[in-house]
Amino acid sequence: MRVQTKTKLKRYAVYGVIILLAHIFQNILTIFPQIASVRPVLLISVALCIAMFEGEVVGAVAGLLSGALWDTLTVTADGYNALYLMVVCAVCGVLLRIFMRNNIITYIMMNTGFTMLYFLSYVLFFITARGVDGGAEMLLRYYLPMGIYSLVLTPFWYVIIRAVNRKFSYNYTEY
Repeated sequence: MRVQTKTKLKRYAVYGVIILLAHIFQNILTIFPQIASVRPVLLISVALCIAMFEGEVVGAVAGLLSGALWDTLTVTADGYNALYLMVVCAVCGVLLRIFMRNNIITYIMMNTGFTMLYFLSYVLFFITARGVDGGAEMLLRYYLPMGIYSLVLTPFWYVIIRAVNRKFSYNYTEY
């Protein structure tokens, strides 16, 4: 096996561990404190960051895996998280390849937009469309604070994924 392939496999394995840890911290363990009964959503940030560094194909796979893990513990989503994260990560990879540069400002902007879009679409499809009263109030009192709390942790994930990407990147001058 070539050195470049081994390096990629190690990097993807570390990404998988990071996704698994983000899933555990988001859904199982309460490592981050609840503020007004709101916990952060970590999987969107992690999947988007991986998509930024790896491109649209690997990003789409990371989004699909993250969303599938998230869907295992949700009652109403029915694969929505996996589909949403896969599409968003693919779009993120394409946008970075064609239009944008990979830096923390771009990551914060894209993460803010896609996280808020997730919560708006979730409220629209799973709360308002099912006829639940008070969808706008739930959005303002629960989902938007959850998105803001999630966005506070955004730079943390960028630094970690960037370090993994640099540590396990194939450098032609080393070999």
